[in-house]
Amino acid sequence: MDPLLEMFGVADHQYRLASPVDLAFVRTIEEKYHFRFPEDYVQFITEVGDGGAGPGYGLYSFGYYHTEVKSAKEAKVREAYLCGLGREIQLLPIEPEWLEDFCISKKEYEKNPEKYFRGGKGSFNWDNDTPYGFFHLGTYGCGRDFGLITAGERYGQVFINDTEGPFELESDSFQAFYQDWLDFILDTERFQKELEEWREIRNR
Repeated sequence: MDPLLEMFGVADHQYRLASPVDLAFVRTIEEKYHFRFPEDYVQFITEVGDGGAGPGYGLYSFGYYHTEVKSAKEAKVREAYLCGLGREIQLLPIEPEWLEDFCISKKEYEKNPEKYFRGGKGSFNWDNDTPYGFFHLGTYGCGRDFGLITAGERYGQVFINDTEGPFELESDSFQAFYQDWLDFILDTERFQKELEEWREIRNR
C-alpha cells in the first residue's frame, strides 16, 4: 500500500518493529524506580517488539534505558525522568471558558468534552520539562507526544501531551491504542485516502 514509505512518519520505522527487550531488564527498572507498567505494554515490548512501527513517527524503544549515557547532563535528565514515573500526574477537566487558553476549538470540544484535561499543580518536573507519571511512547511531532500513564487514577491510559495545548485522552489502554493503529493501516480505503491527503500536503 505504501512501498515508497510516503505516509506521515513511517520513514523512520518503515512499518517494522525492533526486537523485543528482556523482561528481566524491564522489571529491574520498575523496581529501582518504584513504578509498574501496565501488563499489556510489558507483554508487547518483551514478546512482540520494542519500538518501531506505530502511530506518528513510531514507538520509542524502552531498550534506550539499557544504553550507556553520553554525558552527565543526559544521565541527570534520564534519572529525573525515571524517578518521576511512579509519581501521579494530576489531570483536571478543562472548562469551556478555558478553550482559547489551550488552543481547543469549540467544535472539537463539543464533540467530546471529556477528552480534554490540564495538568494540575505539581504535575510537571520542570527540571526536564516532562509530566510526572507519563511514559513517552512516541511523538506526532510539533510538540505533540503520546504516552502511557504510569501512576494514579488514569493508570494504563494513553494520553497526548501537547506542549502548547491540553492533555488529550487517546485510549483506555496501550493494547487498544496500538490496535487502533493496526486497524487504520489494514483499512485499505481509509489508509489510501489519508495517504493521498498527505501527498497533497507535501506537494504544496
